[in-house]
Amino acid sequence: MYSKKYPKLFSKGKIGQVEIRNRIVMTPMGTGHCGPDSRVTQELIDFYAERAKGGVGMIITETNYQSEVDATPFTFGMARLDHPNKIARQAELVDMVKYYGAVPCIQLSIGMGRQSDAPRLVQPVAPSPIPAINDPDVICRELTKEEIKKMVSNIATSAEYAVTCGYPVAEIHGHAGYLIDQFMSPDTNKRTDEYGGDLEGRLRIVREIREEIKKRVGDALAVSFRISVDQKFPGFRTLEEGIEICKMLEAFGYDAINVDAGRYESIDWIFPPEYLGVACMADLAHAIKANVNVPVIAVGNYNYPDVAEESLNNNDADFIALGRSLLADPEWANKARFGREDEIRSCIRCNEKCIMNVLIGKELTCSVNPECGRESRFRLLKAKAEKPRRVTVVGGGPAGMEAAVVASERGHKVTLLEQKDELGGQLNYADLEPFKWCISDYNRYLKKQVELKGVDVKLNTKADVETIKATEPDVVVVATGADVYVPKAFENAGVMTIADIPSADFKDKENIVVIGGGLVGCEAALGLAMKGHNVTLLEMRDDIAMDLNMINKVSLMNELKKYNVNIVTGIKCNEIKDGKLAGTDKDGKTVEYSFDKAITATGTRRINEIVDAVEKEFPDTYVIGDCVNIGKIADAVHKGFIVGTQI
Repeated sequence: MYSKKYPKLFSKGKIGQVEIRNRIVMTPMGTGHCGPDSRVTQELIDFYAERAKGGVGMIITETNYQSEVDATPFTFGMARLDHPNKIARQAELVDMVKYYGAVPCIQLSIGMGRQSDAPRLVQPVAPSPIPAINDPDVICRELTKEEIKKMVSNIATSAEYAVTCGYPVAEIHGHAGYLIDQFMSPDTNKRTDEYGGDLEGRLRIVREIREEIKKRVGDALAVSFRISVDQKFPGFRTLEEGIEICKMLEAFGYDAINVDAGRYESIDWIFPPEYLGVACMADLAHAIKANVNVPVIAVGNYNYPDVAEESLNNNDADFIALGRSLLADPEWANKARFGREDEIRSCIRCNEKCIMNVLIGKELTCSVNPECGRESRFRLLKAKAEKPRRVTVVGGGPAGMEAAVVASERGHKVTLLEQKDELGGQLNYADLEPFKWCISDYNRYLKKQVELKGVDVKLNTKADVETIKATEPDVVVVATGADVYVPKAFENAGVMTIADIPSADFKDKENIVVIGGGLVGCEAALGLAMKGHNVTLLEMRDDIAMDLNMINKVSLMNELKKYNVNIVTGIKCNEIKDGKLAGTDKDGKTVEYSFDKAITATGTRRINEIVDAVEKEFPDTYVIGDCVNIGKIADAVHKGFIVGTQI
C-alpha cells in the first residue's frame, strides 16, 4: 500500500511537455562503465535499469562528451553520443529506463577545458590562455571562434542522435567549472570578442547551444541546464550573479534549471560530504525558483524522503535530485513510496568508492552497496543456496552484520554472536557526533536488516570455541573487528578515549587536548569544538586527516577552521601528568600543553585472539574485517558481502 506521507514528492511533474511520474530525479554521475570506444555497455544499462525499477521519476545519464575539439584523456570509459554507431546501444538504455516507467534524460557536454585530468598528455583548451587546474605550469590553448562554433554544432548533433535514441529530455552540462562554465565565468574567460566581456557575451555559447538544438530538433527534446549558481570560493561566482544567469537561461528557452554549487577549487560542494549537512543547497535552489518560471531541480545531501518533501513544500524546487543516495539504495524511491523509510540503505557521503574511484580511472561502485555498478556480475551471487547451512558469525560490526544478512538472504540459518550489549562495532564510535548523521543512519539500517532477515542475535555473548560449538555451525565467520588503542605511556595517566566521550562529564568551555590527527581524532576534535570547548589537536606527522580523501578533507578542514580548533603537527607526545602534556616538536624542542581533559585517538587494535583456535576447531571458517586488516567501512562491508555469497 502506498504511503501518504509524501504527497508532493510522489506527485507528477513536467519539464517542457514531458510528464514525469514523481519529483525524484537521479543526478548524472560518471561510472567508467562504458567500453573503450565509449559505447554503452550492458553493465551500464543494468545500472540505470536498477534505479528506474527502484521508482525514480527521471534519470539523467552520465555526461556524454564531445571529444573532437576538447580531447581530454579523462573521458576514457565515459559515454559519448558523437557518432551514429553509438545510437543502437544508447537506444537500448533508453528503452530499459522507459520500460520501468522512468524518463531518460541525457546530459551533454562540450568538454572539461582547464579541468583536464592529464594536461601534459593533451594540451587543454579553454576560453582563454589560462593555467590548467591540475598543472598550473600548463597553459590552456585559447579556442578559436571556429572551434567554438564547431562545439555548438557538435553538441546539437548529439541532441539529434539523442532524439533518434528516444530521449525526450537532454541536460546541458554547464556547472562545476567545466568548459561551458569556464565561458560563463570572468576569472576563466578573458576574451574580448563576442564570446567574452559582459555576462551576455560570456553566455553567448550557452544561448547558441539552445538555439541550435531548437533549430535541429524543435520541440522533440526538452532541454535543462545544470549550473553552479554559487561557486563557493572567494572571487568566483556568487548567488547574485547566479540568479542573473538563470534569468537569462530562461530567456534563452531552457526548459528547466538544475541548481548546484562549487567547482574544483571548492570541490566539496560538488560532492558534498556529511559535514555540509542535509539539503545543503536548498537555499540556493530556493533563490533561483523565486526568480524564474521554469522548473528548478535541487540537489545536495537529500538522504531523507521527509527532507525532500519539506523542500518541495517550501518552494525550494520543483524536483529533488539524488545521486549517491541512489548508488547506496536503488530502491530509495519505492521504499519511501511504500512506507519503508527505515529500510533505506543510507549513503554515508564518504566519496570513496564512487567519486574517488571515477577520478582515478576506476569503475564506480559504492562503499555500502557492493552490488552498485556490478548488477550484471553480482546478481547471481545472491541466488538461493542449493543447500541451507548453519552459519555462526562472531562479531556484530559492519563486516559481521553484512555477512549475516547476505547469508540469511541466501537461505542459511544464521546466528550472530556479539560480545557487547548492542550491534554496530566501530560504527557506534563513528556516529557519536551530530555531523555523522549518515553513519548513524547506516548503522540503524544494518541493525534493521539483521532483524528483518531473521538472524538469531545473541548479545552480551563472549565467543570462544565452546560457545561457538553450542550453535552447531557448519560455517563460522569471524568478524571480531577492532577496538580503540591506548599507548602504554598513557594507560594510567587519566587519558580518555573516543569511546569515553558520550559518558564523560564535561563542564563549559573546557580546555581539551586530542592526541592523534587521523580522521577519528579530527572528528572528535570538531565535535568537542562545536560544543563550545577550546580544543587543541596534536598530530605526530606533518599533516592531519591523511587517511581521508581530498574531497572530504577540504570540507573537514574548513569545519575545523570555522570552530577554531588549534591544530599542531609534528608533535610527539611523551608524557601526561597532573593535567599537563609534555612533548617534543619537529625541532626537538620540549613543548607543554595544559588541559582539563585529554583524549587519545591514536588508532585501533585488532581483536583476533580467538582466530587460531576457531580455525583449528572449525575447518570451514572465514576471517574478515578489521580483525584481519584495519580498514575503512567499505573494506568491511564488501568483504562481508563476498563471504555471505560464498557460504
